[in-house]
Amino acid sequence: MDTALRTPSTSIERVEAAHKLLTIKEAAAEMRICLSHAYELAHEYLNSGGTAGLLVLRFGTCMRVPRWALDVLITTGRVVRLADAAVATDGLHRAS
Repeated sequence: MDTALRTPSTSIERVEAAHKLLTIKEAAAEMRICLSHAYELAHEYLNSGGTAGLLVLRFGTCMRVPRWALDVLITTGRVVRLADAAVATDGLHRAS
C-alpha cells in the first residue's frame, strides 16, 4: 500500500497532518537538512524578497513555514512567492 495515499490512522498522525504551519525545525526534518541550514534558507527567502530560499511567514519574531509551500518546494524545487507586494529586505521589519 502506498503510504502517500493512506489516511492517518492514529490520533497523533491526524493532529500532525492537520498542522498547516510548521516550525523551522519541523520543516528541516521534512527536508532532511540540519536546522541551521533551514534557518539560512528562511533568511534567504526574507532577504531576497521571496525569490529564493524557504518560504516563511513572520509573526513577530516567530517564523512558520506553510505546509503547502514546503510540499511545492520538495516536489518541484520551486520557491513559492506569496505576492508581488514589497517584502522587507532586512528580514526583521515590514516593508513600508
